[in-house]
Amino acid sequence: MSAPARPRAGARAAEGVPVSGDGGLQSQARRLALKGGAALVVAFRIGGAAASQPATAAPWQPNAWLAIRPDGAVHVSIVFTEMGQGTETGVAMIVADELDADWSRVTVSTAVPDGKRFMITGGSYSISTAWEPARKAGAQARAMLIQAGAAAMGVAPEACRTEAHAVVHTDSGRRLPYGELVAAAAGLAVPEKPPLKDGKAQRMVGRPLPAKNLAAIVRGEARYGIDMRVPDMLFAVIERSPVVNGRLARFDAAKARAVPGVVAVLPVRGNTFPDAQLYVRDGVAVVATSTWAAMQGRKALEVTWNEQGSDRRPRGGRLASSTALSGQMAQALADGTPDNPRDGLRGWVTTLREGDARQMDEALAGAAHKLELAYELPLLAHAPMEPVNALAHWTAERCEVWTGCHFQSKLHAQLRLLTGLPADRVVVHTPLIGGSFGRRLEPDYAIEAALLSRDVQRPVQLLWTREDDLRMGFFSPPSRHRVRVALGPDGRIAALEHSVAALSVRLQIERDSIGAAGLDRTVTIDAEKFPYGAAQLHVRHRLVEQTIRVLWWRRGYTPNHTLVNETLLDECAHAVGEDPLAYRQRLLAPARELRWDNDGDVERIHTGRLAAVQRAACSAAGWGTPLPPGSGRGLASTCTDTYVAQVVEVVPSGTGLRVARVITAVDCGLVVNPQLVRAQVEGSVVFALNAALKPAVTVEDGRVQQSNFHDHPLLRIDEMPVIETVLLDSAERPTGIGEPASHCTAAAVANAVFAATGRRLRSLPFALG
Repeated sequence: MSAPARPRAGARAAEGVPVSGDGGLQSQARRLALKGGAALVVAFRIGGAAASQPATAAPWQPNAWLAIRPDGAVHVSIVFTEMGQGTETGVAMIVADELDADWSRVTVSTAVPDGKRFMITGGSYSISTAWEPARKAGAQARAMLIQAGAAAMGVAPEACRTEAHAVVHTDSGRRLPYGELVAAAAGLAVPEKPPLKDGKAQRMVGRPLPAKNLAAIVRGEARYGIDMRVPDMLFAVIERSPVVNGRLARFDAAKARAVPGVVAVLPVRGNTFPDAQLYVRDGVAVVATSTWAAMQGRKALEVTWNEQGSDRRPRGGRLASSTALSGQMAQALADGTPDNPRDGLRGWVTTLREGDARQMDEALAGAAHKLELAYELPLLAHAPMEPVNALAHWTAERCEVWTGCHFQSKLHAQLRLLTGLPADRVVVHTPLIGGSFGRRLEPDYAIEAALLSRDVQRPVQLLWTREDDLRMGFFSPPSRHRVRVALGPDGRIAALEHSVAALSVRLQIERDSIGAAGLDRTVTIDAEKFPYGAAQLHVRHRLVEQTIRVLWWRRGYTPNHTLVNETLLDECAHAVGEDPLAYRQRLLAPARELRWDNDGDVERIHTGRLAAVQRAACSAAGWGTPLPPGSGRGLASTCTDTYVAQVVEVVPSGTGLRVARVITAVDCGLVVNPQLVRAQVEGSVVFALNAALKPAVTVEDGRVQQSNFHDHPLLRIDEMPVIETVLLDSAERPTGIGEPASHCTAAAVANAVFAATGRRLRSLPFALG
């Protein structure tokens, strides 16, 4: 990767001088797969099988997960990012439980990437990925402490146990605190297969403990990325091209430089989207002694943009339009529309075919009931509460960055390519993040900060204001769906044809991952994962291209497909005259495990567990009991490792309806921390209701039409429903909850509205008035 063309360090940019040439960041040498799960491997020992460390005051590190100081304090180091979902607390609980540590003496933080361990937080995989290795890490340390304690007391290790941060001789009751055993344990061999506790012996997992950082957050002491400070640092904002691929033509910085506190005004030469896998817009950076001064300086800039050259096919730059995109996706789904790659319309790709085309046609022709349904999902903003930011200090010997990124491996690789520095001289710190929902997977803002630091030869904190991120950032991937359903005489689904047109996240940020056939299974996997027993199931997609930038949004396309799957089930139930719960339960029986191949990863749904959460949610909601006139209940469910079912109640409100109650049943395996699971469910419901009920993002003439919460509003406190959560007991391994509870809310709302009014809602946002 090469850096954009820049003035030499310390030089003033010429005022009023035209800027030309592409320059720009080149695409990275190889694609980093956007997957968690099995790709995340952590070494369990440091320094070999018999890692030996001298008896010094340094912490003892039996493995990569934890360190114990001579005073007994335990620090857990994780490769996951804490952004409000409770990952730090959950993983630390798993380690501390196996270690029998005193919870008050346990601290936790995110590790610094080293270029070897794959670091990404996404897909709700953190707890499930950490479960076994974190237990093993705690058990290794516990076994070594028992061995050291037994030797110190002159007894057999089998005669000892651990409890409350100490090794205890069972017969005599003699205790040795962990701190006194650190030096001796450090000289022992790390066991490869330490004994793990059985479920009955776990004393911490399953307890509703407060988040580790809760007190600091409540007191305003928690340090987010935006709070980071280092000596001699400066602050910056960037005035960017208003359209994708627009170019900086001229700028006059005289008035900006006159603003007190402004230190430098620099041109930012970006690259070309979507050719570059990490896109940076052209712009003008204002660097100052405070963020306020930088923002005032930006207001004083006089900038001329060249947008003409951005009008490249398919539908680039100033031609980008959400209205045009909607029409383009509708055209893609229409019968007989030819492929047109020049205008951004790719060919049909069949991703799943159970049965064949002839049988599908026969099933549709002879159906007792036939449904033809159309759905549309719009652009939605991530809108994290903490504005996107990064602090960088790039010198000839070292590049250090403090930023709320949760794809550290990608950022670390980008910085190594950009700076030419070895891995150990590129340091990425991950402070607490004030929300992301997928936005901070792309580290474009951190690259910009590093380049500015290089140019002014000082640490620079770059802030993307909320307006910057809403107008220049990323959105959820929009899609349109055409579904044809044939029901047999018994009411079961004889045939289901699901066609999808969508913008592809992978085509934009991992372009080389889309092969010649054009397959992008991320667009359709949740349509393929249809567990209700369709005899004929055909799924296909057409990818549409436009320079509206999209990114993973609480698992990408899963919310889109859940709306389709769960509302069409309600329509099927209504068509055959069955209760929606009873209909789902009938189709899910008998209990069985279903499997799908997702580009080499196996996706599973156990229909018995899915049926159980449906029953639990409906039982808690009083399904089937009378509601006030004009009210309605709706059911929807989903599974992405974690099983979730929701019942939504809508009630009359003025001339329309309002969501009054949301009941969520969750089966996430063994619940590590029920308090944090409930908090995630509540946040997910609010997030999903916001997407379902509030205006979407629109783009016209290449420009996002919204700018902040005044014209892209969030749910207000008086619009909040009562939220209830039911956690199912399970002995299965833990799975994640950061995203799943947000996936079925819109579908449950739509089904509730039909129950109340007889009106079907198939496109977001919903109008309940």
